[in-house]
Amino acid sequence: MANGSELVVSAIQITAVDGELAATQEKVSRLLDQAGERGSDLVVLPEVWTGLAYSESELYRETAETIPGPSTDLLAVKAKEYGMYVVGSIYERGNDTFYNSSPLIDPEGQIVGKYHKTHLFDAPDRVDIKSGIRESDKVKAGDELPVFDTGIGKIGVSVCSDLRFPEVYRVLSLKGAQIIVCASAFLSPRIDHWEFFLRARAAENQAFVVASGQYGTEPKSGIGFVGRSMVVDPWGVVIATAPDTECCITATIDLDFIDEIRGRYPLMDQRRPSLYGIIGEESR
Repeated sequence: MANGSELVVSAIQITAVDGELAATQEKVSRLLDQAGERGSDLVVLPEVWTGLAYSESELYRETAETIPGPSTDLLAVKAKEYGMYVVGSIYERGNDTFYNSSPLIDPEGQIVGKYHKTHLFDAPDRVDIKSGIRESDKVKAGDELPVFDTGIGKIGVSVCSDLRFPEVYRVLSLKGAQIIVCASAFLSPRIDHWEFFLRARAAENQAFVVASGQYGTEPKSGIGFVGRSMVVDPWGVVIATAPDTECCITATIDLDFIDEIRGRYPLMDQRRPSLYGIIGEESR
């Protein structure tokens, strides 16, 4: 548990099988117990840990839940039992809209807020996936990048393909994020991209990154994921990484290290925003 500036953080790595929510919830519950017994202050779950629903075109509608709902209720119980923050994404059902949403639950079991994935994964021409993937056909993109001021520090939230957009992490950092979580289902075989992006985002923003990924091959769709959940420090050093299995990884981080790194290399103070205007423009 939190000790001054030190925190215990965990990332849970699973294979969520389409249409088998009860089994997945049982698995996640067991791994949350592991994280809690290790004294975790923050636990990160993968992207759409309730099931990505790629095996059938309309399955996401059945998989989607309200927030709060059954799956967030499970997380809330564990968060309160162990006094920890828990975050991970699920398909959220709104009135007439679906989102890839990441609710952040506090140690009292309350939802602090939620993040809607902003950069949806559209890759219709991927030859290794039947019919490709167009996430935008299923869910609506969010339009905010919130940072949550919590009892353990300021937390920014990202989801999977957000990782490929450095602007997301820079905005979160400029808003004060000390820890940026990444709930992911990063597709295999691009493990080199996965680790490279995570280390780059941590180092360039001088913040901790806690990334949780789906692992292995989802048996009904045949889609594979890199797994390799990890914790990266503000220097870009991987301080914990998951083996190729379903598991919970845990690391102790020290938020004072952020100030130390930023003091040695005050990159944020050396920015020249007047040169970066094109970054905010639409692609031509």
